[in-house]
Formats: sequence, structure tokens, C-alpha cells
Amino acid sequence: MGTSSARRGPTSWFWRRAKGAATRYLAPEVGTGLEAREVVSRYLAALEESAGVENQGLLGVFRLTRKAAQNLGDFVGQAATQGWETTLEAWGLAAGAGQPGELAAPALAGILIEPDGSLEGAVARSSLAAVVREAGSARQDRPAEMVTQFLAESLYQRLVLDLGEPLEAAGRSFGQWRQGLDGLRTWIAGVAAMAEPLEPPPPELWRGLAGWNWVTLTLENLLRHLLTSPSPPTSPSGEGGNG
Repeated sequence: MGTSSARRGPTSWFWRRAKGAATRYLAPEVGTGLEAREVVSRYLAALEESAGVENQGLLGVFRLTRKAAQNLGDFVGQAATQGWETTLEAWGLAAGAGQPGELAAPALAGILIEPDGSLEGAVARSSLAAVVREAGSARQDRPAEMVTQFLAESLYQRLVLDLGEPLEAAGRSFGQWRQGLDGLRTWIAGVAAMAEPLEPPPPELWRGLAGWNWVTLTLENLLRHLLTSPSPPTSPSGEGGNG
């Protein structure tokens, strides 16, 4: 659809399978329509293959994302007890940045994760801004919920970048393409919301080992549920099928 999200990913069999799923998800007339679950499942398999080539597990692909998640949990936990303005100042942002929203979100995202020029870093910053912007002031006292939402949003945005080329090529119109992306995002976020939450770490331990372990287990839990959840939504065309 002419957006900047399209890019050419790896070309192994797993990646070709994931790209084929993205095409059939948005253009089911070329074959059996696929569900959002199948697109996500094949994408995770492709990511895992790439991680194996680099001698790391699937969770290793999200190492920087998990660090950003710890920082987000720490920030939101502090904001819940000390107030938004005070916490902004403690993290090096001017108090005038105000409540979470259009003005505060990008600046806060830049503080929670330092730019490193990587794709993962760019996705993490964009996802942080999206979550803070969407949450507004409603979830300042719920760090675990915001962190889980951030992990789901990061996976969604990473998928859209990695599979951007076939997704854009298959879209018959901007509206149909946008509806397809919304379906993927809704599926991932819905599974994240349904997963049984873990007991979050104490507020002062978000950036320590306890926070790292909680984020890692939460992400692991999310990935497992994305692969096993039994009731996915239908494809944008209204057709189901496992392809």
C-alpha cells in the first residue's frame, strides 16, 4: 500500500511460508483464506529459525524489548506512587510534558529505551509510544498490564515490518489492508489479555533480576498462548481455514 513498513525479510523456507501466509490472509481468493492465528504462528516459526541460525532462542530475538519492558514497569510503578510529573522529572523529562498522550509518549519512549540503530530498538520505541499514548492516565497504577500490552504491541509491530512486503502487495485497498492489520493486532492483544497473569515483581525490583524474570516468563507465556489458543478470529475476508 505504499507505506514505509514494507521491507524484504529473509528468504528461507520458513520465511517464504510466513510470507505466503500473509498474502493468503489478505488475498484469500488466491487460495484458502488463513486466520490471523496462522499468520502469527508461521511468523514465530520463521523468527525462531533465524534465532537458531544466530545461536539464540526465540526469546533472544526480544532481548532489548524485554529490557524496555522492565523500564516501562519501573516507570509506571513509580508514577503510581509518586505521581506522573514527579516521575517524569526523576527520569530526566521536564514536568511540563504533562499526562500520557501525544506530547509525552514519544519523549518518554526515548527515555525508556536508548536508540541503538537496530530494528528491534526502533520497534520497541514505537511500541512504547503507542502503549503510553493509548493508555492515557487510565492505567498509571497498573504496570503489569501496561508491560503485557507493550510486549503484545512490540510483537505486532515487528510482524508488520517483517511481513510488510507481502501484506502490502496483497491488500486490494487501503481500507482492506488496514482492516487486515487491525485483525492481526486485535488477535495478538486479545490473546495477551486472556493469558493468565503472573504475580508482578515488587515496585522497587522491576529493573532487577525479579523484573527481568517476570518479563521473560510473561513473554514466553504470550508466545505459547499465541501458538495454542483455540479460538482465533476469522480472516479479513470473513473466511476461515487452516491453509
